[in-house]
Amino acid sequence: MTISELHNKLKDSGIPEDQYYLHGLFGSKNDNDKIALTIRNEPSGIKYETYYKERGEKHSVRIFQTENKACEFIYKKLNDEQTFMRIQNMTGLSGMTVNERLGKVD
Repeated sequence: MTISELHNKLKDSGIPEDQYYLHGLFGSKNDNDKIALTIRNEPSGIKYETYYKERGEKHSVRIFQTENKACEFIYKKLNDEQTFMRIQNMTGLSGMTVNERLGKVD
């Protein structure tokens, strides 16, 4: 997967562009408070860096050797986050036990 294909998959999944930064090519215009992917040209070759930037500091930095692996990581991360947010926003679940949520009430 390329960065362009990643962007299209994220759009198709309904993930807002303001939640990610893809090397300034797609998504938000800046990487503050977002999951980001950047391309670094190093003496050993091109590297793909993913991270979350908060208050000007990078966190959870991961370096990938291939664009495909970096894009797959970002897609899974954003998709998982989107799923988690949808679950959190479901009404009527707060205060229920796991069994009640699953419909296993005795």
